Amino acid sequence: MFNNTKISAVISAFNEEKYIGNVVETVLESDFFDEIAVIDDGSTDKTRDILKKFSVYKNIKIFTFKHNKGKSHAMIKGVKRTSGKIIVFFDADIIGLNKHHIQQLIMPLINGAADITIGHPTENIFDEKLNPFQFIAGERAVFRKDIMPIVKKLRATKYGIETMLNLYYKSLNKKIKIVYLRGLIHPIKLKKEKFSSALKNYIFEGFCIAKTVVLNYGLVLAVFKRLIFRD
Repeated sequence: MFNNTKISAVISAFNEEKYIGNVVETVLESDFFDEIAVIDDGSTDKTRDILKKFSVYKNIKIFTFKHNKGKSHAMIKGVKRTSGKIIVFFDADIIGLNKHHIQQLIMPLINGAADITIGHPTENIFDEKLNPFQFIAGERAVFRKDIMPIVKKLRATKYGIETMLNLYYKSLNKKIKIVYLRGLIHPIKLKKEKFSSALKNYIFEGFCIAKTVVLNYGLVLAVFKRLIFRD
């Protein structure tokens, strides 16, 4: 279906016992992937037990961290343990993922319309095209060759990994395409956690994003130059 292009899926999870099973099942049943890497980032709930039932599938690789290392470490673990020309990243806490959504992420890379796709869940409180968080969505597809030069930097960003990817692709004037995934829901932390825990995590994520921007000021300057001097 995809011109014999080898495609890998990378699913990162931390304490997502409510959602991880459905996400893995959907990715598996889509038949788009030659290999699927699922990384349990040190979960303390039943995520690990749920993943065990998928170990019987030959094209699924399950990796477990003893302790939580952060989203970027999990994602890059998946990158390094797969070999697809195209890598599709999935968060483990999405609801309503279907085969069409996955196809939407992959096809723009196959037909040359994009170098990276960012899948934007449409079921949220913001107007889809005005959502300030659409560029940090976790569902995205990339070419392996494009991200390999920066895997070490990506791994160190924790929750800033999407921001780092955006800066990197924009600095190189790569084609970024947002695809709207109708019916996909990404529950906010306030619906999954206690208020205090959610607030703490929001603050930490914001810190990681800000730190990523500051440490990669060279990429930020490159992006501004392209915006200022573009034809």
